[in-house]
Amino acid sequence: MQFWKLNHPESAIAALDARSGREWSYSALRADVGRFHAALPDVGRKSLGFLLATNRYECLVAYLGALNAGSALLLLDESLDAGLLSELLDLYRPDWIFESGGAAGSADLLPPEFAAYRESLAGVAGLMERRAPQNLEIHPDLALLLNTSGSTGSPKLVRLTLRNLEANAEAIASYLRLDSRERPITSLPMPYSYGLSVINSHLAAGATIVLSEDGVLRREFWDAVDTHACTSFAGVPYTYQLLLQAGLLSKRGASLRTLTQAGGRLDERRIEEMVSLAGKRGWKFFVMYGQTEATARISYVPHDELARKVGSVGIAIPGGKLSTDEVSGELIYSGPNVMMGYAESPGDLAKGDELNGVLRTGDLARRDEDGYFYMTGRLKRFLKLFGKRFNLDDVERIVSRETGLTAGCFGRDDLLQIAVEGSENVEVLRELLCKKLDLPRSIVNVIAVSKLPRTVNGKLDYQRLSEAGLHPAAVVTG
Repeated sequence: MQFWKLNHPESAIAALDARSGREWSYSALRADVGRFHAALPDVGRKSLGFLLATNRYECLVAYLGALNAGSALLLLDESLDAGLLSELLDLYRPDWIFESGGAAGSADLLPPEFAAYRESLAGVAGLMERRAPQNLEIHPDLALLLNTSGSTGSPKLVRLTLRNLEANAEAIASYLRLDSRERPITSLPMPYSYGLSVINSHLAAGATIVLSEDGVLRREFWDAVDTHACTSFAGVPYTYQLLLQAGLLSKRGASLRTLTQAGGRLDERRIEEMVSLAGKRGWKFFVMYGQTEATARISYVPHDELARKVGSVGIAIPGGKLSTDEVSGELIYSGPNVMMGYAESPGDLAKGDELNGVLRTGDLARRDEDGYFYMTGRLKRFLKLFGKRFNLDDVERIVSRETGLTAGCFGRDDLLQIAVEGSENVEVLRELLCKKLDLPRSIVNVIAVSKLPRTVNGKLDYQRLSEAGLHPAAVVTG
């Protein structure tokens, strides 16, 4: 099922605006997607587009329009820091940009980062095209580029094909048993691979996407869930922690049938709490594991097995296979949803499939006697905070770019630690990073150190940093 083709009954409702209640049928969505497709600039080759997305109908149209047009699309969060966006624009110089907030409303009012662009000649609001398209070679199979590092705006991108998107959407629709009666609400950002997978899998099933931009703690969000009879909800660990603390999952959402969790490890006590609550409310609660490199989902725990498999990331999704490296214990996933590879520069966009369907996840795992997998650690330098992945090397680069100081970043999934060499005002840096990364102060800790520890070959010694158990008053010396 090629979900982007929208081959569902004409009158079936494809999308619904949570606030206004406005509905769009699959017929109307197809027509709007076709118009957007036709409006994209003809550059004489496969084009590259940037979509600055939020959970709005116009962004859904632009996303599907790009897929149908055969354009290569980089999906970014509309709230991405202007400096980070400017760096990506300078590096990749896309042929077109779409921003539903109306940055293209007047050529005289375009922000500096859009100086090389003009309003769409086709007159589509929010669509901008490059005045002088570059020479660029793009692999014919490349369909979507997703950022690997949450809100850090890393130029390291995941290269995905239409087949990757289709395979993952079909697998998710299969194990969640989705059909046209479903009404998921967009509780996660569209540019986040987990949030996008919710959209893709439900479009594959011919369901109705309820588009909401409200935070999950807002009354308006839960009013929309109840008013529009939403059937499913997706959240990251922090989402469930907040909702359970606030008691909202006990009071609201009478129409919900399926709840899913991914984006990091949910505390086992919270999983047990959710299992109990799901039993009382008649929900199916799924714990899942995934990576953007696998187009979102890799494994899941069947809802009826969760009570006896608390702490597990489950079994491989349909069509996939999980194993562990006999030497290192690294979790290895094989399946049709595995990316082509990474892109770190425009030249990488021409590359073909470099992984051949096999992904070394960078996570360490063990397999139990029933074939369920449990995480035991990580090999890679990233953290998952609020369900978004943050590359610690990228955070260090931000510190260097903004302050000229050298930093060593480490931490865990509920605390980002930044040790800075020679800094005298850690609170100013802490505020800067919280703003840049869109993180609360409670999980960002900046520590001033006299000298960062280094290995014999001069590299930062992250093991010593991590083992030091640093706190704001700590001092580390070489």
